[in-house]
Amino acid sequence: MQPDKVAVERPAKERAQTLADLGLAYYQLEKYTYALEYLKESLALDTNNAQTYQVMGLINMRQNLPDQAQISFAKALHVEPDNFDILTDYAVFLYGQERYAEALSTFKRIVKAPFYKRKWVAYTYLGLYDLKNSQKREAEKKFYYALKINKNYAPALLEMAKIRYSKGEMMAARAFIERYFANAGKTLEGLRLAVKVERALQDDDMAEQYQLELKHTYPYAD
Repeated sequence: MQPDKVAVERPAKERAQTLADLGLAYYQLEKYTYALEYLKESLALDTNNAQTYQVMGLINMRQNLPDQAQISFAKALHVEPDNFDILTDYAVFLYGQERYAEALSTFKRIVKAPFYKRKWVAYTYLGLYDLKNSQKREAEKKFYYALKINKNYAPALLEMAKIRYSKGEMMAARAFIERYFANAGKTLEGLRLAVKVERALQDDDMAEQYQLELKHTYPYAD
């Protein structure tokens, strides 16, 4: 006769982390209702899980709930003030709220962090701010730095394509837009730019192909 097996319950923090990971997975699938359910269960087990608050902040951003996003990110950073992934998400939130001074200060802190490797988002947003202030040369440098770290980062690829187009460097613009499509798919903004680039290159066949894709995929776009 075998002795009964003893069930060992996992520690609450481990179970909370598993639930936080599930919340993140559902967030990435844009299933926010399910994500929030798991995140709330995570908090019931551990009120000091920074990832849980971070993902809640991201969901609040997507749902256009800035006050709640601010609270969620503040809680995440209270738990882990030097977590640069959380700082990056928070800075993106600040930028979207036009709180530029706070956002830029945070992005600059991120790019100066010696051991943090995922700086491409910060460089891209610093470049976007340069563009906003007509500093195209400085912006181009920032996008270059972003792509040097992550050659497949779609937002930086699109901005480089726009800059090359504006400078009349059409072959380079085409190369960037093709790389952008490979990583982001055929977006509305990307297809519109691709049509302009191919027309400038006098490649009527490619311009027509992109135009047809534009009309087929985005029939109600202006």
